[in-house]
Amino acid sequence: MSVPRKKSVTAKDIAKACGISQATVSYVINNKEGKKISDATRRLVLKTAEELNYVPNSTARCMRTSRAMSIGVVSGRNSLSIGFNHVLRGIKAFLDHTGYSITLLYDDDANTDEQHEYVRYYRSSRIDGLLFLFYEMEDSTMEMLQREHIPFFLIDESGVWCSPEQRHTLLEDGITQAVRLCREKEFQRIRFFSLQVGEQLFSRKWDMFSQTLAQIYPEAEMKRLVFQRQGASTESLREQLYQAILHDDFDVAITPNPRMGGLLQGAILQKSFSLPMSIRHICIAASSMFQLVYPTITCLDMPLEEMGGYAARQIVRVLSDLPLEDHSFACVLKEGMSTR
Repeated sequence: MSVPRKKSVTAKDIAKACGISQATVSYVINNKEGKKISDATRRLVLKTAEELNYVPNSTARCMRTSRAMSIGVVSGRNSLSIGFNHVLRGIKAFLDHTGYSITLLYDDDANTDEQHEYVRYYRSSRIDGLLFLFYEMEDSTMEMLQREHIPFFLIDESGVWCSPEQRHTLLEDGITQAVRLCREKEFQRIRFFSLQVGEQLFSRKWDMFSQTLAQIYPEAEMKRLVFQRQGASTESLREQLYQAILHDDFDVAITPNPRMGGLLQGAILQKSFSLPMSIRHICIAASSMFQLVYPTITCLDMPLEEMGGYAARQIVRVLSDLPLEDHSFACVLKEGMSTR
């Protein structure tokens, strides 16, 4: 039994229904910049395409453009948060209108930067560029991507960026608000909790937080507590955190990502489930998950979906040899029960 081939709606069908040229339809569907098309015509084409259930032929487009028509999305190891889904939704919403698909890639434990899965995908022309979500990228990795001429952007609490020279104003703003909250609440004994993988101990947030603390709240006393993640189960890591807070005396804990924030909050409540909490807690990460738990955790609030859409638009502009667009985002430290 042969399966009949499905009949697809084409740009020619849309042009006929709208009474315009096929070229105009193509410009609108492909979101071509620099073409003088009225808003009314653009709306008509998009509305007709939706009514006819038009889906771009990705195979034909790949052959025509000599591109994979797919953007690789690489999640960091701290992506187990609702924030990741918000950013991904913004990326997909924009790419759906451009004909690009998304290829989810794994942040594997490669021995060298060049052995990463996302590098192999780019070299084999399976993706055209990369978006890194909540990814702790070292300078050496960024230098490799630039050396390989791989188009990429990072989306995290720093904003949307692609160069170590860029100022991370969004994260700086959030960290400044966190330090000021510590000063306002008179949290003088501060502990910064970090995870280490093997020999690597890397955190821009630690550098930025310690520098900001020295400038704004120099009378505070801060220590950095480092825990090995490699080979440690969630239960053993939580026990390590519990033992650390059990034998230390401090006012507030600072965590740099949702995973560490969730684990530490559990350890704090294990020590003493009370309000106000025996140890206050600030997570300098953006995750709406923290507003769903009890007690709620003080964390950063950012327009993650908007940031995802902006990043997707910029990487498409790079692939189209168009200049990047300037855009600013707002960051607010949202206080929860963990610091009240």
